[in-house]
Amino acid sequence: MRTLVAFALELALLNAMCCFSAFAQASTASKPIEVPFELFHNSVVVQATVNGKGPFNMLLDTGVDPSVIDLNTAKTIGLKFAAAGYQGTGGGTETNLAHETRLPLVQLGDLAARNIDATAIDMSKTSAALGKPIQGVLGYSLLKDRIVQIDYPKQVVRFYSTSPLRTKTHGSNARLTQLTFNYRDDVLAHGVSVNGKPIIANIDTGDNGSFQLTPAAVAELGLQTQVANAKISRSVGFNGATQNREATVKNITVGDVSVDQPNVIFYGKGTGRDDEAWGIRIGNAFLKNFIVTIDYQNKLITLENPGDR
Repeated sequence: MRTLVAFALELALLNAMCCFSAFAQASTASKPIEVPFELFHNSVVVQATVNGKGPFNMLLDTGVDPSVIDLNTAKTIGLKFAAAGYQGTGGGTETNLAHETRLPLVQLGDLAARNIDATAIDMSKTSAALGKPIQGVLGYSLLKDRIVQIDYPKQVVRFYSTSPLRTKTHGSNARLTQLTFNYRDDVLAHGVSVNGKPIIANIDTGDNGSFQLTPAAVAELGLQTQVANAKISRSVGFNGATQNREATVKNITVGDVSVDQPNVIFYGKGTGRDDEAWGIRIGNAFLKNFIVTIDYQNKLITLENPGDR
């Protein structure tokens, strides 16, 4: 017959085991899905399957909505899409028709997503410009409502169910810089300035450059003369090549990160960037210095210095 002391010890051990089990389950539930990627010419390239076909090279692009599938690839895997096309948005001045479609099942590592809105479009020029065959782009229609962390130094994308980071408060988490954002066709971030003037920023993981300014932003910042004397630069978007200008500005500040004399691309008028809701686009050549967490649930972007981990 057990003594009262023995019973109490057994009960305490049982409670401890239950607590450990609950902790283990919580830890497992909060463990992120990790997907490796290749940072190829400053583009985030992941391997994904569509309806079990593939794997395909796809860009992970916060600047695209909806997601994109190459037109020939869509035909090969038997996707249904609208026969009537429309002019796709994006850089370039050529005509490249996009067709509405849907991706019934996308698998990205252990992440499975169903019925993802997409457009089917010829991506041959994008592939040629990058120097690598690209069969699709995973954009907002896949990323929305998720918490996505792009660990550029380790070349791993993590998908979290709850945020791994706490909101920065004054005097705390000095290694983090955070920006609030809203979504309107692009991730539109607040807390960025050019030459000391606040400007709406598009945080775009589909862009392999550092900083680009729209024609409207050039006018607002009074940089017309500087742009007119800048050297010519060329870029390629969904709708073909564009001719722009390239020079430096005095300073760009992103949250708590300040960059002096950064190189900037100035988009020309009539090259597809005249009516953007943002003034500056920030791409992977800058972002790759950080671990970037985009919390679509709480509309918060965090840049973390990997050396502080």
